[in-house]
Amino acid sequence: MAKILITGGSGLVGKAISELLLKQGHEPRWLGRESGSWHEIQKFKWDISKNYIDEKSFEGVESIVHLAGAGIIDKCWADSYKKEIIDSRVKSSQLLFETISKNNFKIKTLIGASAVGYYGSVQSEHSYEENDAPGKDFLAETCSAWEKSYSPFINSGIRTVVIRTGIALSEKGGAYAKMLPPFKIGLGAAIGNGKQYFPWIHIKDLAGIFIYGLLHPSLNGPYNASSSEPISNKEFSKQLAKSLKRPFFLPNIPEFALKLVLGERAMTVTTGLKISNKKIKKEGFVFEFDDLGKALEDLSN
Repeated sequence: MAKILITGGSGLVGKAISELLLKQGHEPRWLGRESGSWHEIQKFKWDISKNYIDEKSFEGVESIVHLAGAGIIDKCWADSYKKEIIDSRVKSSQLLFETISKNNFKIKTLIGASAVGYYGSVQSEHSYEENDAPGKDFLAETCSAWEKSYSPFINSGIRTVVIRTGIALSEKGGAYAKMLPPFKIGLGAAIGNGKQYFPWIHIKDLAGIFIYGLLHPSLNGPYNASSSEPISNKEFSKQLAKSLKRPFFLPNIPEFALKLVLGERAMTVTTGLKISNKKIKKEGFVFEFDDLGKALEDLSN
């Protein structure tokens, strides 16, 4: 049994990882805004603004899963919130590393989150792999800064795996849960021109990849976490409607309307890339839900 410290554990991905670790007999513990417990999981407090971590959280821990960060589309992208998005990722990494170094905690592995937004918000037929250069928009800049914040861990000899996550599909939250209401009543529609790729991954596979990185010492560096099936937003929307046994007939939601509502954040849904997962597959990870039909069927049951 391993003790694994998870930052951002109360989020969608953190809970999925924690539940899977518990099933495998491990002991996840969370660093968050409050102490206490969640089911079988002990929670420890940290406060990035005050440079504070409850150091008891590190007792017996050799591995960390670092997920903490302000929500990308939770608020309007005012300059102040853009700064919060980046700082919540970079400064939390800095605080973790400083605490580990100061106390000489024997951390062997860091699994750090990133996102496929690293490659930029564009439309392209190129299949993006881990050695491709980062993009130049705000999401790419955020992911680049996020990944650079892991450099001190790497330089100190801690095995560091970076998971560039696709769009996690879960009935408990995230994009899928937000899309469900209109699709359930037969009013679902594609977004923008509908041709942009939708790099999805089932939440169970995403959690599985994080844990695979934890438990397999051969993994190092960045890995894309997205399904093998490149699919457009329009085709995804069609299959979602079909999985719910609902019609799909409405015209696409125009990009200008989304920009009126979301502002600059509209780029998160009007653009999308084709993402390669060959690297993680080559390491031996087997996807349980690599087919969209099977994934949507599981989510709708």
